[in-house]
Amino acid sequence: MHVHLENFTPFVSWIRGYRLHHLKADLFAGLTVSVVAVPQSMAYALIAGLPVQYGLYASIVPTIIGCLWGSSAHLITGPTTAISLVVFSSLQDLAQMSSATYLHMVFFLAMMVGVVQIIMGVARLGTLLNFVSHAVLLGFTAGAAMLIGFKQLPGLLGLNIEKSSIFLESLFSIFMHLGQVHLTTFLLGAVTIAVIVVMKKIKPAWPGTLIAMILVGILVAIFDLDARGVAVVGAIPRSLPPFHNPGYGAIMKIGQLAPGALAIAILGLVEAVSIAKAIAGQTHQRLNVNQEFIGQGLSNIAASFFSGYPVSGSFTRSAVNFQSGGKTPISGIISGVTVALTVVLAAPLAAKLPLSALAGVLIVVAFDMVRKNDIIRTIRATRSDTAVLVITFLSTLLLNIEFAVYVGVLLSIGLHLAKTSHPRIYSVVPDLKTGKMKGSAYGQTCCQMDIVQIEGSIFFGSVAYVQEDLERRLRHHPYTTNLLIRMHHVNTLDASGIHVLEILLEEVSGRGGGLYFSGINHRVFEVIKNSGLLKEIGETHLRSTTGSAIRQAMRESFCPMVCAACEYAVFVECPELKKGNWEIFGEGVQPRQCVLQLPDENVGS
Repeated sequence: MHVHLENFTPFVSWIRGYRLHHLKADLFAGLTVSVVAVPQSMAYALIAGLPVQYGLYASIVPTIIGCLWGSSAHLITGPTTAISLVVFSSLQDLAQMSSATYLHMVFFLAMMVGVVQIIMGVARLGTLLNFVSHAVLLGFTAGAAMLIGFKQLPGLLGLNIEKSSIFLESLFSIFMHLGQVHLTTFLLGAVTIAVIVVMKKIKPAWPGTLIAMILVGILVAIFDLDARGVAVVGAIPRSLPPFHNPGYGAIMKIGQLAPGALAIAILGLVEAVSIAKAIAGQTHQRLNVNQEFIGQGLSNIAASFFSGYPVSGSFTRSAVNFQSGGKTPISGIISGVTVALTVVLAAPLAAKLPLSALAGVLIVVAFDMVRKNDIIRTIRATRSDTAVLVITFLSTLLLNIEFAVYVGVLLSIGLHLAKTSHPRIYSVVPDLKTGKMKGSAYGQTCCQMDIVQIEGSIFFGSVAYVQEDLERRLRHHPYTTNLLIRMHHVNTLDASGIHVLEILLEEVSGRGGGLYFSGINHRVFEVIKNSGLLKEIGETHLRSTTGSAIRQAMRESFCPMVCAACEYAVFVECPELKKGNWEIFGEGVQPRQCVLQLPDENVGS
């Protein structure tokens, strides 16, 4: 195996091929992304229970690292609404918000998330995300949107009430304090929402969020509204992200942080890869999912050292990057550098920004998070998808949000296993005119052999169902001494499946017949051969076509007395076999000697 520099520094390959004519497009896209990132990052930090500057810090170094070590040309890494909500949910009972202990836990949590994601990337576990269904993402996103929206109501209304992790309790508390609404605070938040909504309709290309925040900030400054009870952001340090030791003061809480870290790692990867794939579907860029895992992991580790908090791919900023014409990850690096310059040069301008404006921004974001058309389409699709969506949604609202991630993932995996554990099994017979196999009509199968088609895998999750079905067929057909299994649609066979086939072989052998197969692919054949089952069955019992397997069973295992008494003519050979003419299989071929046994009266009862 040859190890190249690109294995450790994937950015080398695209930097080598970078062309100067891309710089103009990347520069414009990066500046545009930063205009969106600044207000969003400040608002998202509030969801995580952090001062606003930590959201900005999370949009600097982690964004740059994600661009350098990821595989997508357009994915922008940084704070997101869902991740911020899970961070708060994971830490709210462990320390007081914004305290030094809380900050240390946030940094250490980001470190744990990054380590988990890097391990998953190195272990090449990217395919595991295929088990997280689209319905899970829709349900979780809708639930998170509702939580975020309602959690912003106290800030929007100017209510000073105790925060609760229980959704219904928070809702009741807001309702009970409606008489204490601070009108000026509410109006500033309402103006913010109105400006953003109007700008989206009349000038969607303009940075409506930034314009709205500047407008209400000017109103606060002109009328000195912060002295009249309007809560504002206050002074933000004019400095680059301070360096921190993420393990200091929080390593003893590793057991309590682990469930949240795992949930954030999984959710963050699902978000990032989903966004990257959505954009790559339009640009036809080839993605390396495992490399994206590593990129996201390194971004979170960078966040832990440089005063950030857990991050993921941002749908809004990534979409803006793509729509603004970004060509390479340089656009994301430019956005991170621009946010850093904004913190250093323009931090004091945020001092008069009302918190109700940030609450208004988050309410608009929460409303946009609910993908109504996708939800309607999913509900109309299948009952299982509907169940997953609804249960994930309710779990997000009513349970700890990190637990809701596990609920959705386990539901998706459970439904997948439920489908694969019940492969389709049905009897077939050859069409006497065409010779092609078709479903047996009215149960008219051969008296001596049942030809069964299995469509699905025969593995540990499905063997109980397969065994029960095939044994039932043999139990209800006491004269059936042979079983032919068509394996054309069986792609997987494991040791548990081999065990079931051995049981069936023992059953038909006890009746004086045999077990036959047709259409086995190479991978399944290797399992049968390596397990020793091939020697027990006999190599002649495995055929490439069903027709040859049928004739082999007739030649070796059919009893002429049963053929003579059978009322059906299932095969073209049946008329001759009823006469006892076995020479149709070759000159001198004689049927086996057999005794016609009457079935036990209790068989099949």
